[in-house]
Amino acid sequence: MYVIIIGMGQVGQHVLQVLETEQQNVVAVDNSPDVVESVEENHDVMTLVGYGASTEVLAMAGVSRADLVVAVSNHDEANILAAITAKQMGAKRVIARAQGDAWADSTATGVTYNYLGVDVLLNPRVLVAQEIVKIARSHGALEVVDLAADRIEMVKMKIDKGSRMLHKPLSKLTMPGDTLVAAVVRDGELFVPGGADVLLPDDYAYLVGEPEHMEAAEDLFSSAREARRVTIVGGGVIGQATATSLIRDGTQVTIIEHDRERAEKLGSQLKGVTVIHGDGTNLNLLMEEEIQRSDLFAAVTSEDEINLMAALLARRLGVNRTVALSHRPDYVEIYRELGVDVTLSPRVVASDHVLRYSRSGVQAVASLEDGKAEVLEIEVSESSRVAGLPISSQQLNFPRGAIICGIIRGGDVRIPGGDDTLQVGDVLLILTTKAARSAVTRLFKPRVL
Repeated sequence: MYVIIIGMGQVGQHVLQVLETEQQNVVAVDNSPDVVESVEENHDVMTLVGYGASTEVLAMAGVSRADLVVAVSNHDEANILAAITAKQMGAKRVIARAQGDAWADSTATGVTYNYLGVDVLLNPRVLVAQEIVKIARSHGALEVVDLAADRIEMVKMKIDKGSRMLHKPLSKLTMPGDTLVAAVVRDGELFVPGGADVLLPDDYAYLVGEPEHMEAAEDLFSSAREARRVTIVGGGVIGQATATSLIRDGTQVTIIEHDRERAEKLGSQLKGVTVIHGDGTNLNLLMEEEIQRSDLFAAVTSEDEINLMAALLARRLGVNRTVALSHRPDYVEIYRELGVDVTLSPRVVASDHVLRYSRSGVQAVASLEDGKAEVLEIEVSESSRVAGLPISSQQLNFPRGAIICGIIRGGDVRIPGGDDTLQVGDVLLILTTKAARSAVTRLFKPRVL
């Protein structure tokens, strides 16, 4: 693919790095000569200094033959203008990021399609809010990923020391129908387990199943229930979107906002939400508001230090599940090591969504553990060497480090077993580690006649 990336911030550089690894043809565009020089020093890609919405700059970048243009600079309007212009100049697909308050209504669902000619308009802040809502609605999940148009769900669960699922071979576990353990994270490393593998204390397990069975599966690993009381520190786009969704479920929501004017505005707009003007890192305030009674505490301000400190204070006061926003993706693992249960990054969310549209033939629909694994959608073609083979067949020779965790067949979706046969037209959901990804894609290439 020929891809033009406009904006070499953290999102742009992350997308660039992934596409470069996959040997895609990439042109990196940024206004700053210093930023472009840094890209040239660290990446073997074409570069261009200039305003990404300029027709002259886009023409120099070869936009007329671009398979994809990604506009992810720090300026929403420039991103949208660049995407519209690129589309008119011949780019096949265009994606733009818009995350400011002015675009909250236009991107109310987080992803808007065909907006003013832009194929995909992303609002990472709204997408983060949706992630928090999913976590709040789950029974103890630390991550919730919707797959196959919400017909399959993947959740991440922590294996506590008292879990009844410990030290038993996975093949012996009695899981609810249509659910399975697709991956395990141990000491920071993700692997796809076999039937003889066992779960150990402090492991994390990724469970996959049909949504109607996931609560029962979660209950095997956790005693938590859906959050009925949620405290949010930060009343920006993320906090407001999270609260708006949760109050529809009847959840008791409190927002702590340090800006008085913003707090007063939220108080008048969000009926049924308690809005407090104050500092989310003030221990006395948190104690006065009995934060320890919260089922979920989410710190989502624009300041990483505030988010980390607020979440750690909430954890110290006894909140079971804490969420902290990190605008620096490289801090995510540190937050977890310090005791924050869930760390979310708008930049990582944006990068993951962009990468879904950057591959031809194989679509990556989810990224796990900071890129250690992915969930791919791959269709079984008529000339595919796997067509007609049972999943358990030795002829299939499925790579280690990967697992088929869903089959979409027409209007039906199922969690497969070893006896299921792969049919032409099936769309497979495959969880694969980074090391196994190339072997998986090779397996589904058409046979050479």
